[in-house]
Amino acid sequence: MDDDVFNSIVNLEDEFEDIGYIEGLEAGKITGRIEGREMGCDNGLDIGRDLGFYHGWVQQWVRAAAARPGLVSDRVLKKLTALQGAIDEVPMANGEGADFGDRLKAIQLKFKTASAMLGINAAAELPSSSLSY
Repeated sequence: MDDDVFNSIVNLEDEFEDIGYIEGLEAGKITGRIEGREMGCDNGLDIGRDLGFYHGWVQQWVRAAAARPGLVSDRVLKKLTALQGAIDEVPMANGEGADFGDRLKAIQLKFKTASAMLGINAAAELPSSSLSY
């Protein structure tokens, strides 16, 4: 009987470590889910705002080009179409392989190229909340 008491005292640290690990894992899952949701909402809002800006910018130039033939060259129109295609390819959900950072950098590059081709200062056109991806 003394051996059982002694063994339980010796194993007490291991038991508490195991219990603490399990409780910490559960608490971490809850906290991580909450923090991830908050971060997703913050970043998602900024990304959506920027994508909306780029989408609206492209649409206005495409509409202007359609209304006034010769306003922009075919080369510029092709670049605007490529920019619109890149915007349309951004997934609406954050699944595996979404890789928003690379997609948004590509969109920014296409935007800057199209702006330069149109003779517009891209920095003046960007929304003030634009993220540096």
